[in-house]
Amino acid sequence: MSIRVLEDRCKPCLLCVRECVAGAWREENGRPVMAAPELCNRCSHCVAVCPRGAIVHDALDPQQVRRTDRDLLTPEIYAEIVRGRRSIRQFRPKEVPADVIESIIELAGHSPTASNRQNVGYTVICNRSRLNAISKAVFGVGRWLHAQTSKGVGRWLYRLFKTVSPANSLERYLEPMGYYIAETDKGRDYVLHRAPVLILVHGPRKGAFHAENCNIAAANIMNYAHARGLGTCYIGFLCLALKFSRPLRRLVQTPKGRKVYACLVMGYPAYRHAFTASRKKPAIQWIA
Repeated sequence: MSIRVLEDRCKPCLLCVRECVAGAWREENGRPVMAAPELCNRCSHCVAVCPRGAIVHDALDPQQVRRTDRDLLTPEIYAEIVRGRRSIRQFRPKEVPADVIESIIELAGHSPTASNRQNVGYTVICNRSRLNAISKAVFGVGRWLHAQTSKGVGRWLYRLFKTVSPANSLERYLEPMGYYIAETDKGRDYVLHRAPVLILVHGPRKGAFHAENCNIAAANIMNYAHARGLGTCYIGFLCLALKFSRPLRRLVQTPKGRKVYACLVMGYPAYRHAFTASRKKPAIQWIA
């Protein structure tokens, strides 16, 4: 790996040294020196911070390096994306082109990762029969729980559980499960919402910060998809089911040694939300 300074361009502002948290770049006699290339984690910050484009790093793709267009960085636009994005559960029967999906995931690849590991992976499922099978498998758990807690000892235990933990989230979904089952039997999909695209965001099964890395990428997918006229919904029940069901992991073809940390459906919304939504005021703790 070769990392060097183009001396004819460099005016030693030493921004590369100040920016290099790994300690690969260091100052010697007032100039930047690549003193420890083995410490470089390829974060690209030295290349990005240099105002004169004086750093050449052969482990990075120069085609991806361009000057940022600060005229496009308006807080008003970003705030509108965040406030206007909704979880979409009604989609048009229209496929999302593969190149559009790729461009959204490519942008998500610029999301930060711990120690710049860049070890977030993506599985994209667009096959309708497979999507239906995934929905059926996940909803089947709800059917089973409903059946077990509707009669006999299971019903008694469920009532006892509600007494001990009256604010449990299980009750929120089990109480109306009879209605959900009836609607599902009519053709409604309460799991993947008949979306044309399912994106599984995965990382290494072992190690630290993989869930955080994947969910940062998932958030960028949701916001960028919204900006491009697409809708998404985070499917937490699928993430939960994948933790415990080996057959389901085989169905979605989770890569060996990997774990799914975020699941998103995506497609073209059947209709638009004309207004922003109400949210509780964030709880902020100020410590002087």
